[in-house]
Amino acid sequence: MTKQEYSRARISRDSNFDGKFFFAVKTTGIFCRPSCPSPQAKEENVLYFDSIFKALEAGFRPCLRCSPDINIEYGAGYPSSHSQVNEAVRMIYDGYLNYHSLTELAAGLGISDRRLRQLFVERLGVPPVKIARYHKAMFARKMLLMTGSSITDIAAASGFGSLRQFNDVFKSIFNMTPTAMRKERGIAAADSATLILKYCRNFNFKAMLSFLRERALKGVELVTEDSYSRTFRTSEAQGYFTVTDDPDNSFLKLSIHSADIKCFMEIYNRVRRMFDLDTDFEIICDLFRNDQLLAKGMVNGLVPGLPKAFDPFEHMVRAILGQQVSVKAATTMAKRVVEAGGLASGDDFPDGLEFFFPGPQELAELDLSGIGLTRTRHETLLNAVQAVNDGRVSLSVNQSLNDFHRDFSALKGIGDWTVNYVAMRGLGLPDSFPASDLGVIKALTVDGVKPSPAQVLNLAEKWRPYRSYATLCLWNSLGG
Repeated sequence: MTKQEYSRARISRDSNFDGKFFFAVKTTGIFCRPSCPSPQAKEENVLYFDSIFKALEAGFRPCLRCSPDINIEYGAGYPSSHSQVNEAVRMIYDGYLNYHSLTELAAGLGISDRRLRQLFVERLGVPPVKIARYHKAMFARKMLLMTGSSITDIAAASGFGSLRQFNDVFKSIFNMTPTAMRKERGIAAADSATLILKYCRNFNFKAMLSFLRERALKGVELVTEDSYSRTFRTSEAQGYFTVTDDPDNSFLKLSIHSADIKCFMEIYNRVRRMFDLDTDFEIICDLFRNDQLLAKGMVNGLVPGLPKAFDPFEHMVRAILGQQVSVKAATTMAKRVVEAGGLASGDDFPDGLEFFFPGPQELAELDLSGIGLTRTRHETLLNAVQAVNDGRVSLSVNQSLNDFHRDFSALKGIGDWTVNYVAMRGLGLPDSFPASDLGVIKALTVDGVKPSPAQVLNLAEKWRPYRSYATLCLWNSLGG
């Protein structure tokens, strides 16, 4: 965007640009989102930033009126075309540096910490440690304003090593202590384990639940008419969470139950991704709205959200189990895998959430010979699990579709449908397209004549780079 475009959006208070850029006022030391209702500053006193971190790095504080760090999900869509930077940012948002060093983060990405710092400064304008520092403070402010958690718990959940460190960092960024902010904003006590996930008003939670309910993994997931629950394990914690909707206020309520509050940051971000809350649907709707094939699968002119997997590895396993069988049969088989794993959740977990899903190493060591898998399917599953364990296949959400397709399809027994379905829902890649999917073919069948594979792919070319969402529209058009 040009400075003139920034200025026009700011002056018109255009909310469509919220999150696309931020503006700061030199005379007040405060930065805002474009739609901020505060009195407008003179143009000569305004600076523009393409990320919230650059505004913070320049010494500006978030506006307490428009709350650009609260009302805008600044983690939506990583602001770099460099996959290692994007993956590092995701890991920072999920709290990796709360438990690990920058050297460990860089090593996991296959580069030196010096190179990682260089990439961050080049691509984002801010080094990784400072992004982590800002992110921890802003996550803490979310918890201060959204929950009734104690200051001590909020400091721990946000990754601070001590209350003193928390207070010092928070005050340096917001110009007030956490206690003072909570008092000034008049926040009433609430359930200390509940976080708020804001969404645009067009979000359809009921449709998401309907999709997830049909595929719910018994013992690990529990989907009711108005809630989604599941067990989880992170590298540092375990527990379960429940998601419910508050449509009147346009947010989801995320209740997390775990003995280690430090997992809250990671679970919050993973649930946002799971329910596809950060996709810019305006762009996709503009592309699809006049397409007769896809319009039939849109709801009130809107593209459906993509239900993404909470755990990409779990989804990969389930996709392999689902090759050439019904959804019901695949779900039954996945349930047998969970029972064979025997990873009990605990007596304090709700009925219906009795197990954790096995991780890559645990699954590699399981005897699955008695669960009803064919020999070929069993071998395919073990090959895929081993490929994840030894690094031949990455389940990072920040890789290209081409790279994932190359690596995953190289495994014996992994076909195009499996690759694209895992890329689509497991990794949440927006341009995946399972061209051989029976539902896709049925939706594209005209007068009983099925399109050839080449015709399917040719039709889908005009839906790039959002063919995952085109797939959802095609499925929806079938009326099921």
